[in-house]
Amino acid sequence: MIFLLAVLLLLPALNKKYPFYILSFGVLFLFLALRYDFGNDYMSYYGVHEALNAGWQLTLGNEEILYKYFNLLIPNFYVMVAILSFFYICTLFLLIKSTLYIRQYWFAVLILLINPYLFLVHLSSFRQTIALCFLVFAVHFLTKGKRLFYFLFISIAVGFHQSALVMFPVYFLLNQKKINAVKIVTIMGVVILLLITPLSDTLFKWILDFFPKGYSYYYEQGLQNSLRATLISSFYFFLIVLNINKLTGRELIYGKLALIATIISLLAYKASMINRIGMYFDIFLIVTIPLIFSKMKQGKVRLILFVAMFGIYILRYWSFFNNPVWIEFYGTYQTILNK
Repeated sequence: MIFLLAVLLLLPALNKKYPFYILSFGVLFLFLALRYDFGNDYMSYYGVHEALNAGWQLTLGNEEILYKYFNLLIPNFYVMVAILSFFYICTLFLLIKSTLYIRQYWFAVLILLINPYLFLVHLSSFRQTIALCFLVFAVHFLTKGKRLFYFLFISIAVGFHQSALVMFPVYFLLNQKKINAVKIVTIMGVVILLLITPLSDTLFKWILDFFPKGYSYYYEQGLQNSLRATLISSFYFFLIVLNINKLTGRELIYGKLALIATIISLLAYKASMINRIGMYFDIFLIVTIPLIFSKMKQGKVRLILFVAMFGIYILRYWSFFNNPVWIEFYGTYQTILNK
């Protein structure tokens, strides 16, 4: 009901005279700020916070030094959660408001909420969500031509979660140039090649050499996405890669980040751990998909694509809440007011 209310408050008809969309973001903030033991890592982060403030020296805290001091700066865990929630909501607001028209806000938030691997996973991943927020600000500055601020904010993000290192080389892909037909075919060919050959394993191992050893541990577990999940991801891959040149200017930067997100989602068929990196790119789907649909001609094709997309998201949402792993941590929402 909370998610439905958030989307309804964003409907264009309600925002013609008054900015009801602000209430929508307020509702989401309260949902995040007041939560208690909601999400698979909530209690783990609570334990880390208590240990750091008790003077323990934790490996986790020492690796991501900014996250360690963020915990020490705010000794009350629930206040820290509220501050993090506010930062996250403000980041979403910046991304959506600076990219879309008011009439498109509902579409962006619908994608954010109906894809369980966005909003619901973000609220559980404290460190990486903070890094993600700084990444969004970095990209925002990059779209304005402020490259120095891009590297500054990515450096801050790395201080909260080292996986944000991946955004340094990604910089060289983020420009406002259109992708010609040859490059589009090449991208599709390379993705298919990585999916059907062992080349992806070689690539993953090479990339992991640049990351802390802990990431190799996750890779060596050998977990893979299902074929069904991969086929679902292919819909978004083709939707974006075949329509990306409809975008112009800074829209292309967001489009390229979203395209990378879909490629990572496909390659998770070979190693699901790369979805941890995909989190940095998935967030840009919430603005790229509405932008692409706004560039399409009105008609049956656009309607069919929207219905298909909505149906796929509903399927993923249903699967998420029917998975014993997730239902244990997300099945019941409770607040700090009644804990």
